[in-house]
Amino acid sequence: MSIPFPVLGALVVIGLLIGCVYIYGLSKKWGILVPYAGMLLFGSMALPLTWNDRVNPTVWLPIQRIRSELFLASGAAALLVVLFQSRRLRGKAQSLSVWLLVTAGMYAALLRFVHDSPAQGAFSVVFGIATLLPLALVAAIAMDDVEDFPILLRTITFVNSIWVAMVFVQIAANPKFVTMGNQYRFVGIFSNPQHSGVLMAFFCVIVLWLLLNDHRKHKLFYLALLGIDGLFLLWSGSRTGMGMTIIGVSAVLYSRAGRAILFLPIVAIISFVGLKMMIGVLGIDFGVERLTSTANTRDYAWWKLFTTGMENPLFGVGTLESEKSENSWLFGFAAFGIGMASLLVLMTVVAMAEFIQSLRLRFSMPAHLRPMLDLTLGLIAMYFAGAMLEGYIISRVSSALCFYPIAASAGAIIRRHARLYQSDGSYAQNDLYSDDGEYADYSDSGEYGDLGDDQSSTAYS
Repeated sequence: MSIPFPVLGALVVIGLLIGCVYIYGLSKKWGILVPYAGMLLFGSMALPLTWNDRVNPTVWLPIQRIRSELFLASGAAALLVVLFQSRRLRGKAQSLSVWLLVTAGMYAALLRFVHDSPAQGAFSVVFGIATLLPLALVAAIAMDDVEDFPILLRTITFVNSIWVAMVFVQIAANPKFVTMGNQYRFVGIFSNPQHSGVLMAFFCVIVLWLLLNDHRKHKLFYLALLGIDGLFLLWSGSRTGMGMTIIGVSAVLYSRAGRAILFLPIVAIISFVGLKMMIGVLGIDFGVERLTSTANTRDYAWWKLFTTGMENPLFGVGTLESEKSENSWLFGFAAFGIGMASLLVLMTVVAMAEFIQSLRLRFSMPAHLRPMLDLTLGLIAMYFAGAMLEGYIISRVSSALCFYPIAASAGAIIRRHARLYQSDGSYAQNDLYSDDGEYADYSDSGEYGDLGDDQSSTAYS
């Protein structure tokens, strides 16, 4: 399927504009966010396959076919920014769990020499260096101080709006290609409703945080985007995505609702049980029956992954031969053996240790830092909760891969600032924040300048 000439012309113009912005940003701290946006966008799409592996002729098929190549190109562009701006990394806090994730990715790349071919192995190593390294450093490059944190979220929201626009274009062209199966579950520009549900979970939580904490003049935009994301989440029928969203929303609302928000999961369970009872008694079809299903769709997949790993404990069988991928740790064990499983377990333990450090610091840090730290904690909890049911931790190209390094690395930077706050009384006063947690003004935010305020409505909204 070829791209119509007017569309191709528009894409060329957009590409040239992005290229100009990228070149201008090579020496700016926000420059890393341009290729990062590309990585997130291309990681949030897939070849539109049906259940029987037929390719749907979607509007975006030419882009979806080469999404891995575009992801790699964006990563290489991001790596170039890192090389240009390596000086910004001096003294910056880093997350050990993120670097363990990078190590796991490189370990998987090396094992492709065994599972595939030397050429594939070499390509995988290059792919890992070009994508994993810049992802691990995005937050450290873009954040000189905590007031830079929202610009990361705005970049993600900008990608969110592009993704939604692409879905609406596909709906206008042929709406059946945004769904899959007899239940017409939403896939968007993915090929799997579970992947769409996971992506919508991250988008919903981040947009909700911005709605509550970012500039008031953007509220209507965030509210509309949150409504669309929530609708897509329900339409996907992803119980994984819904559970992740509940975790993230609980974290975001904690600063405002206090410990009472911990009852949100209980309320969700009660609502679920009540809805199931209504469906059973009244026979009402609410159109989201997949969300209320109690069917166990994971036990066989987990057993299959475990037995595959036990039969091939040293190096595994590779990602293609693993057949299933419904748990990141078991998928890593089946695909790459005990070495990968050990790395993933170590990464999880370290991530939980960092999580506990953040929790301990939270109650003694200044009020304006707490909502930021709460969001990073929520995103990390969402990531690992979803990984229990999806194998995205070891995926070479995925949207989840673009969220965890941002959340964990930003959390490390926020923790460092919280410690500085505790040790230096002069650090305590921060005029960038008002008492209610709203961001008061970004006009003096260093190299971002007006990009964080007036121009953000066009650049990131």
